[in-house]
Amino acid sequence: MAYFPLFVNLSNKQVLIVGGGDVSFRQISTFLAFEANITIIADSLIPELETIVSAYDFKIKYIKQSPTIDVLEKLDCLPTLVIAATQDATLNASIYDFYATKNVLVENISNRAKCDFIFPAIIKRGDVVCGISSSGKSPLVSQFIKGLVESSMPENISDINEHMDEVYKAVQQSISDPSKRAQTLRAIFTRLIEDDNMTPDNEIDGIIGEAEL
Repeated sequence: MAYFPLFVNLSNKQVLIVGGGDVSFRQISTFLAFEANITIIADSLIPELETIVSAYDFKIKYIKQSPTIDVLEKLDCLPTLVIAATQDATLNASIYDFYATKNVLVENISNRAKCDFIFPAIIKRGDVVCGISSSGKSPLVSQFIKGLVESSMPENISDINEHMDEVYKAVQQSISDPSKRAQTLRAIFTRLIEDDNMTPDNEIDGIIGEAEL
């Protein structure tokens, strides 16, 4: 079964992670890059996770308790996403069942049959984000493709993306024909890639001006 790729704004949204091991450590590191507010429930944390919790205490709330459904019921928030990452497959399944009744998406690391989403291999450069997935079948496939994409992606793609945001607004205001708009944006983007984002503004204005004629 293939998973649908969906990019979600997690800024200041609640993410619940149940478990304090290696999986939780890797996923929390990723969630922090997307500015989520994180709650961890675990009776203990691996040292690397303790370090992150201490450094990001303004974004991470740690509840030091053995995870149970009773503990989940007493939480004062309904999370946007839940990661069931304990070493107890039965508990992970119970967490999935508990939040399924609340229409909350859960990643159950123990059982793909009871799992609403999976973590892709992620490339993030500023606001440019690529997610690559083998639908949980082979992380090696995802990592291989990630390497190919990273090796071909310009290092300054985030800066080019910001530049294109400004260009898009100017093109929208200046060119009414959708076909000409698309052609102009492609032409400018190609120049920015070729010029390492150093194309002078007057040349960009000239490309827009020619399309207006």
